[in-house]
Amino acid sequence: MSDSLFAALDIGLVFALALGAALWQLVRLRRSIRRDREAEARRQAGDSG
Repeated sequence: MSDSLFAALDIGLVFALALGAALWQLVRLRRSIRRDREAEARRQAGDSG
């Protein structure tokens, strides 16, 4: 394997890892926001009922 191909593969793996971590954090954030909204809706439904 040539040095330039190995370097490109190495950089690509680092960017893929960083992108994967960023996407995972986005998924966790959206899930957390959804849970908070559902909990708030349950709490308000319990208060009015």
